[in-house]
Amino acid sequence: MNEEYDVFPLVLEMAKRRCLYAPKRISRVDLMRSLGITAWRLNKLLRYAEDEGYIITRKYGRTIYYKISERGRSLLEKFLDELKVVLEEDRVIALRGKVVSGLGEGAVYMSIPEYKRSFVEILGYEPYPGTLNIRLDHESVLARDNLRNNSVGYRIEGFEIGGKKYGGLTVYKAIINSKDKAVEGAILDLDITKHGNDILEIIAPVKLREELKLKDGDEVIVEVWL
Repeated sequence: MNEEYDVFPLVLEMAKRRCLYAPKRISRVDLMRSLGITAWRLNKLLRYAEDEGYIITRKYGRTIYYKISERGRSLLEKFLDELKVVLEEDRVIALRGKVVSGLGEGAVYMSIPEYKRSFVEILGYEPYPGTLNIRLDHESVLARDNLRNNSVGYRIEGFEIGGKKYGGLTVYKAIINSKDKAVEGAILDLDITKHGNDILEIIAPVKLREELKLKDGDEVIVEVWL
């Protein structure tokens, strides 16, 4: 028997029935149905859980009451901590790539007041007037597509000024990591761009090349918040 993983569903089910706080009477038939196991399997789990100190049983006449012990509570807390780690990791998509020279598209967006106002509203700061460009590896290109399909991010719709149309874009908050340092920033997903799908444009309140001491070819990891 794999001790913790085998007994955890039983302890969790008892916790749902308020056995953490006081001894409770539980129908074995209800436990069997909830856990989807046989009477033989349930009896084995109950004996094991009691012998190993995960639960405490009390018998009053023919009625049995169950309470989760301190060890059982610790087991629940351990699994909770593990789930938190998994769920928090799933809230971040890591994109990897290498620094490349850009085409100056980002600087155009940084220079137009309508875009700048939107960036300040979304990010809480006015970005440096330029972008850092990285060329994503193949796996990160696929992850970027998944990011788009999940419809997360902050949308800035296109607009028109003096008869000239400006394209929309989506902003994703992110952490930009170099070898020795990390900076809070964001990535831009432009509706209209001359770049291929493998080029990622990144903005930040500072000039990233200088702040992170980057040059073309250096590797960067961008953690995008979901």
